[in-house]
Amino acid sequence: MEELREHIRNIKKELRLFMNGVTSAQQRKLGMSYNIIFGVEIPRLKEIAAKFPVDAGLAKALWKENIRESKLLAIFLLPEENYAEVAEEWIGECRYRENADNLAHTILSKLPDATERALKWICNSEELYCYCGFITLAHIFRSGKRLTDEQEKLFFMTASGILKSPTPHSNASQAMKALTFYCEDDEKAISFNTFHGEEIM
Repeated sequence: MEELREHIRNIKKELRLFMNGVTSAQQRKLGMSYNIIFGVEIPRLKEIAAKFPVDAGLAKALWKENIRESKLLAIFLLPEENYAEVAEEWIGECRYRENADNLAHTILSKLPDATERALKWICNSEELYCYCGFITLAHIFRSGKRLTDEQEKLFFMTASGILKSPTPHSNASQAMKALTFYCEDDEKAISFNTFHGEEIM
């Protein structure tokens, strides 16, 4: 426990060294309401993370803090064997897309059942669950993964519904991003356009 506290103290020392008041103020203007925002950029956070052990206890402790940089460092310091354990909980506790982006890239897309989970998340009415689902699928499709016929139908149906929404949907651009990676070949693009009822791919 003392070692954990020491790691957290040292992490905060590192964060203070690289704090950026201008960036912090900009992030608050964007609506981030953490107790503390150091304004440290992502590349620097990854450099800081590399100085500390990849450890579940440390990652979970950092995630609990209402500090922007602690949340992000938690994502970078979580061991892979703990990804499945925290995935649903951490999506539910995400407050901002910055966290969701890094969560999807670092953790969610690497889950053994990432595709199945992501297809469930895109159907969730909660905005950030849906967002994480499409971003996770985009990462999966970019690596060359393809869907079964049943999965493809669900993906096309959900994405099409969002794109056809009579009012602008908050995740329309994420749905298009996932579609773009999935429909890279003409056959898939034609399949989606036929399903959607108009040519958009």
